[in-house]
Amino acid sequence: MGMRRLMLFALPFGVGILFCLYLLPESGWAWAAAGALLVCPLSGQSRRAMRIMAAGFAAGYHALFLTPAERMAGQEASVTLELADYPEASGYGARCAVRLPGLRGRGMLYGDADLLELEPGNLVTGEVRFYSAASFSGKESFSYTSRGIFFRAYGKGELEVSPGRAGSARYLPQRLARTLRQSVQALYGEPAQGFLLALLTGERDGLDEQSSYDLTEAGLMHITAVSGLHCGFLILLLGALVFRRQRLTALVAYPVLLLYMTMAGGTPSVVRACVMVGLSLLAPLLGREGDTPTSFSAALLLILLVNPFAAASVSLQLSFAAVAGLLLLGPKLYAALDAHRPGNLGRPGRRVWQFLVGTTSASLGVMALTAPLGAAYFGTLSLVSPVANLLVLWMLPFLFALALVGTIICTLFPVLLPLAWVTEQGARYVLWVAGLLAKIPGHSVHFSGPMAVMWLLLVYTMLGICALSRDRRRKYVFAGLLSVLCLIAVRALPAQVMAGERLVAAVVDVGQGAAALLHSGGRTALVDCGSLNGASAAGAAVANVMEACGWQKLDHVVLTHYHEDHAGGLAALLARVEVDELLLPQLLDNEGQADLQREVLRLAERCGVQVRYVDGPVQPALGQAELTVFPPVAEGNVNEEGLTVLCTAGDFDLLITGDMNAAAERSLVEAYPLPDIEVLLAGHHGSKYSTSEELLSAVTPEVGVISVGENRFGHPTQEAMSRMAAAGMDLYRTDWQGTVIIRVH
Repeated sequence: MGMRRLMLFALPFGVGILFCLYLLPESGWAWAAAGALLVCPLSGQSRRAMRIMAAGFAAGYHALFLTPAERMAGQEASVTLELADYPEASGYGARCAVRLPGLRGRGMLYGDADLLELEPGNLVTGEVRFYSAASFSGKESFSYTSRGIFFRAYGKGELEVSPGRAGSARYLPQRLARTLRQSVQALYGEPAQGFLLALLTGERDGLDEQSSYDLTEAGLMHITAVSGLHCGFLILLLGALVFRRQRLTALVAYPVLLLYMTMAGGTPSVVRACVMVGLSLLAPLLGREGDTPTSFSAALLLILLVNPFAAASVSLQLSFAAVAGLLLLGPKLYAALDAHRPGNLGRPGRRVWQFLVGTTSASLGVMALTAPLGAAYFGTLSLVSPVANLLVLWMLPFLFALALVGTIICTLFPVLLPLAWVTEQGARYVLWVAGLLAKIPGHSVHFSGPMAVMWLLLVYTMLGICALSRDRRRKYVFAGLLSVLCLIAVRALPAQVMAGERLVAAVVDVGQGAAALLHSGGRTALVDCGSLNGASAAGAAVANVMEACGWQKLDHVVLTHYHEDHAGGLAALLARVEVDELLLPQLLDNEGQADLQREVLRLAERCGVQVRYVDGPVQPALGQAELTVFPPVAEGNVNEEGLTVLCTAGDFDLLITGDMNAAAERSLVEAYPLPDIEVLLAGHHGSKYSTSEELLSAVTPEVGVISVGENRFGHPTQEAMSRMAAAGMDLYRTDWQGTVIIRVH
């Protein structure tokens, strides 16, 4: 028990941090935390003290790191920033993690594509506008603070560049990571290169839409997140290189683990893995027994001490839940399954049996605690994950070693390129297994709305009751059966509830983009599908909502115009959903959108989708509702020359204007006799140039829905919000409420 004291400290400390982050208001939360934790009913004075200490520590961290950054929000200043990593492309141009002298922590700089030419250590000087990284559009967010980023800076013009500390040893891990990335891209073909890069570094940007979908649906995406699995492979490889000398392996492993952790981005999952593996190597050198719960707690405590906001990281929660499931449930599941081992197995048979039982029990143990979190965060629960892991995990150590060593050797000695071919075939096997399992009917369950969160709370509540109960075996069986029954219920309930509605409209939460589903009388239409926060994710989000609602295919897809945040998710959508007809504006070669136009047509031809250009009002069939698609009514850029959609079901009307500005809205009102409407999908994500007073007075909407996410444009603007509020509209936002569903009886 003496070795477990760290665990008894770290776990209540982590509980206190989570309590502060999720349950307390922003103002005065430090005092509220201390008061609330003082009367917390959880047992044990020492544990209560740890939770109170966590509250105080979080308050201090907030004051030292976040408060100074928040004071700068809304200000413009000429500053010099140091790049902390290589810039990456974004929907707005480029972005990069930066440091500001005199300010603790890091920030995120947004600028144009010229940033992509820079490297870590470079200094950029110029006018920027600061925003808080802890909130977006007035809503608290942990997406940046959980990664140690406390301010956002947007360039207001041309930035001057100077060499700074580029090329220094401080940024060696970043340079090595980039070299490895370039070597992988040069040696391997698609789609293997994207998977191998994710396997080695955890970087998933190189995965194509199909591979990403298959890995997610098969429950194999976890192998692309750097974890204990990868660190274990690395240590085994190092051990083989030094002929399994324990002390030498440990001495070599520590700098290698530190380097690898930095190269992989220092995410909570890789930090946890490196700390746990490092402590397991240290224990025998000090003459101590290794204790996994203690190393688990040490990793948690270290991460939270460095940045308590990391407790809200999805990566941290999934990583620690996976290890907890492995420790708590894995051995019990193994014992239960191994009890049914046939007695006539020889030595090879026993090894195969142990592998099968070990892999299955580990997979089920991990799945038990991570599946509810995955369902809540991503809306997906893979049912074939145990089978997928059984078919893949056996070869991952070999594939990881081949990918790492083979990439280095083949880059230095091109004569050994056949080794790269072997590695690529291994990657293709993993993707083939994922693709095969993802095609099985009922391979996964998708959630929509709050159902996944409700199921998560139910599962974890029952597991807590089981842990406190003396008759654990029966309780676990009961909890498991009840969880499955509730899963079936939350999966079937939305489809049953919506089946009898005259019209169901779902404004899907796709971030800074647009996607609106319309369903009536067994027919379904989609208006737009894209996002600047991840175009492929928009297609997946639409497909998930459709599956959760029981809608099998899309009869019509309308793209209002050719911008990434309205059309970029089409490829990911077509990979999962059958589409009959695509309605488009006439091809216009302006604003550099010709590439996207051609891509849309290429996808339509490849998938056998009928294309119809809208040059006059058309009315595609939509069950008990009427769908009218109006042609462009103005001239100008792509926004103004877009399509407008009106959906009518009895006395209910919904209007979608795309990214029209005020002048185009005026032309629309003058060109067509629009009815008084009930719901308006706010134009251009709440831009100040859209949703004009003239349009609002002409159609008198009662409800406004704003499809918006993280963006650099200030959407939704106060001007647009004020106009809609003055018109007496009730407002809903996808960045606040998530997917907004409207049901018409």
